[in-house]
Amino acid sequence: MTIPLIDTGMVEMKFLQAGALPDLMSLQNVIAANLPCPEIFMLHDDMYFLEALRLERSIIGVTTEEGLIAYSIIRIPGLADDNLGKDLFLPQGEQMKVAHLQAVAVHPAYRGNGLQRKLTSAHLRVIEEMGYEHVCCTVSPKNPLSLANILSCGLVIEGLCPKLQGWWRYILHKNINFIDMDVCRSEIKIPISDIEGQLDLLKKGFKGVKIAFAHEGAEVFYAKF
Repeated sequence: MTIPLIDTGMVEMKFLQAGALPDLMSLQNVIAANLPCPEIFMLHDDMYFLEALRLERSIIGVTTEEGLIAYSIIRIPGLADDNLGKDLFLPQGEQMKVAHLQAVAVHPAYRGNGLQRKLTSAHLRVIEEMGYEHVCCTVSPKNPLSLANILSCGLVIEGLCPKLQGWWRYILHKNINFIDMDVCRSEIKIPISDIEGQLDLLKKGFKGVKIAFAHEGAEVFYAKF
């Protein structure tokens, strides 16, 4: 499948095979070198990528004539301890229906073209075709642009907690088979930097549904249905 990029011609989106490992590692190195904050993006070793590549359709890549410029990874956690369904207190039977949007990475030179949203949407379709019902992922509160992209794909914030290395992460979730017809009964906006305030809202049953950007910084909108 090819997709147009503004001012960059045509690129190809495709499922990657084991031979793509060097390109994946190279792109990750570029991204790591350009991170404004190391907490934003969790880096992985080659064994992690090889394990992901063993699952059919688990990694989607975006390529140009210059090589790999973006990738998306999904993972099926089963009943592993890091199944994000545990963080959301899903019953064990439902945890077996969970798929993770594990990572999306875009080369700095190609950001601003909606690639994260395109890759996430593509992998959501794959997850649905695979028969999984729950999609979960994590996003750093220090990465509001990524959060905005994931929220735009229909996931909502249902948790917030320290994960690996003690870094705070939103836990986002989407039930693929559930069409939310509830009416919002209350909506509150809060600075993305206010961790304690967001924890309190989540404890009270609110969910993070959208984000807005202002001169003072990003604000997350929480709603109760």
